[in-house]
Amino acid sequence: MIDFESFKAGMGAREQRRTLLQRDGRPFFVLISQQFLREDIELLCDTATAIRRLDRHVEGRDFLRSILRGYRIMNLFAQPSTRTAESFIAAADKLGASTRQVSDLRTSSFSKGESVEDAVRTLSSFFDAIVTRHQEDDFAARAAWALSSTGRAIPVISAGCGKSQHVTQSLLDIYTLRYSFADRDGVDGKDVVIIGDVARNRAARSLAYLLARFDRPRIHFVSPDAFTPDDALLRYLEAHEVETTLHSALGPLLRAQGDQIDAIYVTRLQQEWDRGNNGIPDAGDRGSAEDFVLKPEYRPLLRSDCVLMHPLPRVNELPAEWEDHPGFMVWRQVRNGMWIRAAVFASVFGSDGEIRSRAARLRLL
Repeated sequence: MIDFESFKAGMGAREQRRTLLQRDGRPFFVLISQQFLREDIELLCDTATAIRRLDRHVEGRDFLRSILRGYRIMNLFAQPSTRTAESFIAAADKLGASTRQVSDLRTSSFSKGESVEDAVRTLSSFFDAIVTRHQEDDFAARAAWALSSTGRAIPVISAGCGKSQHVTQSLLDIYTLRYSFADRDGVDGKDVVIIGDVARNRAARSLAYLLARFDRPRIHFVSPDAFTPDDALLRYLEAHEVETTLHSALGPLLRAQGDQIDAIYVTRLQQEWDRGNNGIPDAGDRGSAEDFVLKPEYRPLLRSDCVLMHPLPRVNELPAEWEDHPGFMVWRQVRNGMWIRAAVFASVFGSDGEIRSRAARLRLL
């Protein structure tokens, strides 16, 4: 068994990553956006579409419920979550799996000092997969490493770890962009603005990593000077020939290039990290400064087909006045989270091909 530092280093090396995170040519541990190649992303998106359409079909719905019947999924959530937790539960339910959720680690043996390694090995005796969300950057990776060489390795799926990544959020975001650009040659070659605390916003970072799998995207980061993209992310984007620009305010960018922008990904600033790992700031501290707010007055600067997205929760950075904009996709993102996470489960357990084949036979694809 390799040590954890070697496992972690291997995740960052392209030639080792798939060996560590895959089994039988399919994802087994779902931890970082970089583990997915373009063809992996396309298959996951096609599987999500197949599940979505089968779910509207009487025969298809019954078929879906048989896919993971008898499987048990543990949702181990150490951080507050509504959308992510519920979408994982709904995704498992769509495929017939049962779920158990632990959202207060004070009620678990972690409160007694139990190690991550012992905890996940115990859970692997009772469950078929673990979905984990934690304030520590390496929690999901450590859980995967602990299980990787045991006699009962089970999949570990990250639902967001610390300030590092939120891989399934980026997958649902790409799925939403793919849908939105279906009549505009897909995600390739698009100009995407990412607004917010990029250094600490795991959803924003994961999306940027995943966009690098597409041809000639351009990413415009708009963030406070203290929270610009880190060097590792910028080096990765440069290595994958992604054109990037950095901006300290949104208004000047939109006034200069608003009609060229294809999508805007708005995120809130991450003040909770300023108050300690478990600190929740007062409501008055949560909002974004006006330089990072998509103000309604910017509307004439954007095309009507510009896609507007937000991973939620939002505070003031994406005002409700935008909800009647033709490109407002936030609520579609929320629902897409269920479909793409169901596709992740299907892929991890090797049932995605069967799902796509059934949808094709029913002429739903």
